[in-house]
Amino acid sequence: MGESWWGELDVALNESDVVGIQERSGSIVLLLHVFSVPEYGPVDPDTRRMLVLSEPSRVQVLLRRDRLGADAYGPVVPLPDLQSVDEFLASLSWSGSMYGWRFLDAPELIDDWPDLLSLDLGLASTPARHSLYWFNECGREEDGDQVAYCIEGVVEFERLRVLRADGTSVALEDFVADGKRWWSGLHTGDPRVGIEAQKAQAKSPSWRPVPHDATPPESNTR
Repeated sequence: MGESWWGELDVALNESDVVGIQERSGSIVLLLHVFSVPEYGPVDPDTRRMLVLSEPSRVQVLLRRDRLGADAYGPVVPLPDLQSVDEFLASLSWSGSMYGWRFLDAPELIDDWPDLLSLDLGLASTPARHSLYWFNECGREEDGDQVAYCIEGVVEFERLRVLRADGTSVALEDFVADGKRWWSGLHTGDPRVGIEAQKAQAKSPSWRPVPHDATPPESNTR
């Protein structure tokens, strides 16, 4: 992946929401909500994108209670398989966005991880060339209380592609350009991404079906 835009994928992924992780046809698929702006026309009201990581060699996940206001996280929560990780993400009452501008091929981001992880899934004998670090500072209701968590993960993989929620392919060059354009527009006054435009924009379709008796939390804007 020597393309010039490879190093700029981090920009397109900044402030994206990771709301699911699944195994599909031998690939690891992250379900995301992203910020993007087309070159012309209005902002796409559907922010859902699939990040398909092909030929994965390893998946690591670390889930801990997020002790708000304290330096330490809670103990590691074991997860038996990838489906249980996805089920945890599906159970969230609220979720946060990835931030930090570095996610791809940055092994130093997990230098502070403990030796014991929630899930360490080996999928190939040879390490893949690339890695993606993702995280979600999130929470859910448990026994009437809102409990905060931090879930982090790394997927080692060979190739990457992007799909819309309906399976339509998105060229990586376009994915990068649309993400960069959102951040550039935010700082240069593009009215499509201004505060008023963001307030007026309709809520994106959800990756998860919402029960008829459930009200999505106000803090979950995508």
